[in-house]
Amino acid sequence: MSRHVTISGVSLEIEEKGQGRPLLFLHPGEGLQPNRPWLDALARNHHVIAPHHPGFGGSALPDWIGTVDDLAYLYLDLAAELKLENAVLAGNCFGGWIAAEMAVRNTARFAGLLLAAPLGIKVGGVLDRDITDMHAIPRSAFMRLAWADPAKGEIDYTKLPDTELAGIARGREALAVFGWKPYMHNPRLKHWLHRIDIPTHLIWGEQDGIVSTAYGEAWKAEIPSATMETIPDAGHYPHWEQPDLFAARVRAFTDRL
Repeated sequence: MSRHVTISGVSLEIEEKGQGRPLLFLHPGEGLQPNRPWLDALARNHHVIAPHHPGFGGSALPDWIGTVDDLAYLYLDLAAELKLENAVLAGNCFGGWIAAEMAVRNTARFAGLLLAAPLGIKVGGVLDRDITDMHAIPRSAFMRLAWADPAKGEIDYTKLPDTELAGIARGREALAVFGWKPYMHNPRLKHWLHRIDIPTHLIWGEQDGIVSTAYGEAWKAEIPSATMETIPDAGHYPHWEQPDLFAARVRAFTDRL
C-alpha cells in the first residue's frame, strides 16, 4: 500500500505492508525501485514502513531540506507521528547513514538498529577512498561493483512509465544534494556512534564493491556491542539481491530483541 503523509510540512510517499513488529526501512541511494521482492519478504514477519526520501518517488523536496541531519530529524518526527513503539530501525547504503544519524540522536521509539552496508563515516586517511565514487564511474562499472550478479539489478528503463522515470531522475539529483560534499559521509558521525544505546546489527554482502567488509568492521568497532554478519552471493544491496535470506537474517535479529 502506498500513501502520502505530511510530516513537519514535508509531503512523504510511504510504502507500507505486513503485520507484526514495526520496521522502519530507509532505502539506499538507488531509491525504492518499482520491483520490491524484499518488501514482501520482510513483510512476512514485520509491519514494514518504507518512506521515499524527500526528492525520491512522490516525496517532496522543500528548499529548506538539504542535509542528512534534516532527514534524521524528519524521520524521528515520522516515528513520533506514527506512534512507533518497540520498532526496528533499518537502512541500507544511504538509508543506513540516515538511520545511524537518527540513532545517535534519539532511540526512544526503537528496540534495535539494523544497518545494511551503510555509508556515512570516514575511516581511512585523507587520501583513502572508503566509499566508491558512484557518480564518477560508468553505469556498467557501478553495476559490477554494486551487485554480485549485475543481471539481478538491471532495469529496462524503456518499459517504465514516465512518472517512474521522472522519480528515478529526481532521486539521483536528490542524492547528490544530500551527499555530494563531503562525499557520502559526515566527518563527525564516527565520533558520535558510541551514543547508540540499542542492540545494533550490521549486514554486509560478501561481494560489496562499493564499501568493503573492512569498512563494515570499522562501523562495528565504533558502536557498543554491535554484531556483524555477511551474506554470500550479494553485493551492496543484499535486501534486493538475496531478499529471502536478508529477511531471514533480519528476523533472526529482531527475534532476539
